[in-house]
Amino acid sequence: MSLEENKILIISPTYNEKENIRNFIVPITNLNLDLLVIDDNSPDGTGEIIKEFQKSNKNIYLIQREKKMGLGSAYRDGFNWAIDKEYDYIIEMDFDLSHRIEDLIKIIDQLDGYDLVVGSRYINGGKIIGWDKKRLYLSKIANLLSRVLLGHKVNDSTSGFRAFKKESINKTEYFNTKSEGYFFQIEIIYNSYKNGLKIKEVPITFINRIDGLSKIDLYIIYEAARNLIILFFNTLKR
Repeated sequence: MSLEENKILIISPTYNEKENIRNFIVPITNLNLDLLVIDDNSPDGTGEIIKEFQKSNKNIYLIQREKKMGLGSAYRDGFNWAIDKEYDYIIEMDFDLSHRIEDLIKIIDQLDGYDLVVGSRYINGGKIIGWDKKRLYLSKIANLLSRVLLGHKVNDSTSGFRAFKKESINKTEYFNTKSEGYFFQIEIIYNSYKNGLKIKEVPITFINRIDGLSKIDLYIIYEAARNLIILFFNTLKR
């Protein structure tokens, strides 16, 4: 798919990411892609640094929120903004450099034939660099439970590296999702599968963040487990 002929937006939520700003933004803008940063009032000044980059680059946009509100609400705000601006394709991508530009191009290349393209760590060719065994097992178990309990076939439903066609985004029912944490990603996969979207997984290399702190904590894990159980029982009712 030609980058030049389509209106593509990358959405990246941020919280305390000042160490990664230049290394993330420059490769994105070199591809002439639009970038929407959603910053939750980062105390390290991430939002103010983004504003400086905006002065010299028309492809960078910023939504600055008053407080830390979570990943799910950030993407809901971002999707609303993208739909209003009539983008052809909408891409989720982490700001912490765990997602590679070469994998971004692979994902974009598949968008002609699919409604949703997921960058997958858990298919042939995918891999993770820098995780300890505990975190790797936790992630694999979460994805296995997601498939078994919710009945979809996506190997990496917790991946935060994915792209949507404009015509498909409302079918993900993102506006009805409840999670403010990482379970948002599983909800989107489940809704996409339930509503018949054509989904493709492409292998990616995920690199554990080098600078800054991970946003995953015990509450996020608890929220994901609780919501997975709730969604499972809701599917039984249907």
